[in-house]
Amino acid sequence: MTKTKSDRPIHVFIPAYNEEENIGEVIKGLQQLQLSLKLYVIDDGSTDKTAEEASKAGATVIRHLVNLGGGAAIRTAFALALLNGADNVVTLDGDGQHDPKELQCIVEAAKNGGDLVVGSRFLREQELEMPFYRHIGIRFFSWLMSRLVAMRITDATSCYRAYKTAAIKRVFPKLRENQYYGLEVLMRMGESKAKIVEVPITSKSRNKGKSKKGIIKYAYNLLRTLVENGFHQS
Repeated sequence: MTKTKSDRPIHVFIPAYNEEENIGEVIKGLQQLQLSLKLYVIDDGSTDKTAEEASKAGATVIRHLVNLGGGAAIRTAFALALLNGADNVVTLDGDGQHDPKELQCIVEAAKNGGDLVVGSRFLREQELEMPFYRHIGIRFFSWLMSRLVAMRITDATSCYRAYKTAAIKRVFPKLRENQYYGLEVLMRMGESKAKIVEVPITSKSRNKGKSKKGIIKYAYNLLRTLVENGFHQS
């Protein structure tokens, strides 16, 4: 019997780099959902036991031999989604900051018309565990992105997202960014006239609010991504 679209599994991709302490818990949280999921971990050149822990927890692991960056991991995820004929694709981080229970509301928003659904940490009242400069930076770049794509974006750097593969297919050939891919994907989706939707999510920090990204490097790379990728309405 041929499965209908509603019966087909949701393909969930988790880019991860040196997340051996968290990746198993993330996978187990997703497995507890009453949903049909295919779980993949894109191990981006980890030097610890991320791949082993992910495989042990039950995910399919795809390994990059060297660390290429989050954008490269997402391109690998998109390529696999297209090759496997996925209808709905979800991405989330491997560090445990995203709540697996919120996956369903993100997917439902995609099924209800969103080509790209972004889980926003700023649509729900909560105390975010992140450095002040990062909070302000995300707010600024989200404001700027809102103007570029002509729709309100409150969390341009969130990686908890759901995609329709038809939308992925339109933008995939244009993706180049190896690291700060969140902005690039939004720009490419905006160019393709995709419907971008945000839903509220919670977020927790696994490093007690201390970012691995320095203030200057973080701001520079977000700005670089915008400038290098540009934005050209078709």
